[in-house]
Amino acid sequence: MTNNEQKRDVLNVSAPSESDYPAENLPKKDVERPRVDTSGVSPQEGGYFLNKFLEGDAEKKAAEDATTEAGESAESNSKPASDAPSSKEELEANIVAALQEIYDPEIPVNIYELGLIYGVDIDDDRRVRVTMTLTTPHCPVAESMPGEVELKVNTVPGVNGCDVALVWEPAWDMSKMTDEARLELGLL
Repeated sequence: MTNNEQKRDVLNVSAPSESDYPAENLPKKDVERPRVDTSGVSPQEGGYFLNKFLEGDAEKKAAEDATTEAGESAESNSKPASDAPSSKEELEANIVAALQEIYDPEIPVNIYELGLIYGVDIDDDRRVRVTMTLTTPHCPVAESMPGEVELKVNTVPGVNGCDVALVWEPAWDMSKMTDEARLELGLL
């Protein structure tokens, strides 16, 4: 019987050494690499980037408000300090109006008229939970649409936060579209 180990080809897969590469292709060891300032919050935690975006937006709006107030004289018909609606029904109507501004990129109809919004729930603290679906799980905006809905709802005066629940049951079909959407698409 022969020894098979001596006849077998062996491929050397060890890592190359630094001397195998020209010096200009090697990474610079003393270069300061950019870091994400997490300040105690991991970017993987939900809402990190959204919160940073909204903080910047709030600072910008506060600066605009300060310059507007400085430039205006006191008038009797000045706008009230808060645009927040007094009832949940008004707030819900404002949220629906905001949702009607978001359009499906493949279908020229807004997501509310398409029937993609299954529910808008407002709790006593005026936090909003939007339950929605997409036309298909393979929709090209499956990752971005819930974030867009959350951003849009958070811009409605009186909303103290928004959670978007993306559900697949019941599955969306054309029967969930409003008559206006069907007319727009030539289905009536």
